[in-house]
Amino acid sequence: MPGTEDIEAAIEKNKNSLQDIEHMINSLNDVRSSVHHIFHILQGRTEPESGNAFREHARFTYTALECLAKLALSSDAVLNDAQALELPVLQGPSPISIEVKRKEASEEEKNNAIPIRKTSGEAGGSIIELKNKEYQNLSVDDTLRWFSRTMRKSSQKVRATRLDTQDSMPFTTVKVSVSGVMNAFIVMETNKKGRCTSISRLVVFGAGEENPIWEDSNHLVFRKITQIAIGAVDCFMTKEPRSLLGIVLEWLATYSTLFTAPCSGCGKHLFFDSQQFKHLPPTLYTYNQPTQPYHPQCLA
Repeated sequence: MPGTEDIEAAIEKNKNSLQDIEHMINSLNDVRSSVHHIFHILQGRTEPESGNAFREHARFTYTALECLAKLALSSDAVLNDAQALELPVLQGPSPISIEVKRKEASEEEKNNAIPIRKTSGEAGGSIIELKNKEYQNLSVDDTLRWFSRTMRKSSQKVRATRLDTQDSMPFTTVKVSVSGVMNAFIVMETNKKGRCTSISRLVVFGAGEENPIWEDSNHLVFRKITQIAIGAVDCFMTKEPRSLLGIVLEWLATYSTLFTAPCSGCGKHLFFDSQQFKHLPPTLYTYNQPTQPYHPQCLA
């Protein structure tokens, strides 16, 4: 029978192991921020920084992921013997976590203003100018409710619904159904107030497709629209990040005429796009109101 000292030693080992695991779990948000920061630099969405700072971000991220990988591969060892696994110590917080948190706090202060929901009566202008005030600072759920109301008023058969995700998941997914035409899935990150802060993925499928949202459509036309939509999200994010989700929803709703409206440039419906996409209908819907469909080449 083990003595008191052996029991105390075992308890101490387990306590140390749990502290290591808890430390890694608490560092996940910093890891995610660091990963996003690095990828935004590589994608050109964030201003490049000095080589030393970039290496620090990359080093922190690599070390953190190494910790998690070792934990996952040796989970049995951790459970059976608290000291069987030597985990590298995270030198946290992330080099950018403090700056990120400062920016988030600043954004929260700006977002406290009461959103204006009065619809502009002026004709013309960009979708960003006309729809910005309607959706500014709204949570995801309020944005969906306001969008549904707008669609009912305009008699457009477009629905946007929030899909169920696990509470532990750091993202929210919205499905946009343009009746008889296509389905779009928007994967976004939200803040503590439930507002969309960024869109991580937007993918478009045909109305009858049931592909996982991490795959692409089987049809070239919807792959092309996905490509165009990614550029649209970047444009909307740059100009009005606090109305991002609502503006994207309004823009996607205009694709209800995808297979019926001719190109506003050449007047034709089908046009040879490229060797990759072959002949396509007008897949580029402008950001101006009223929105007009174009073949990308006809608008260039």
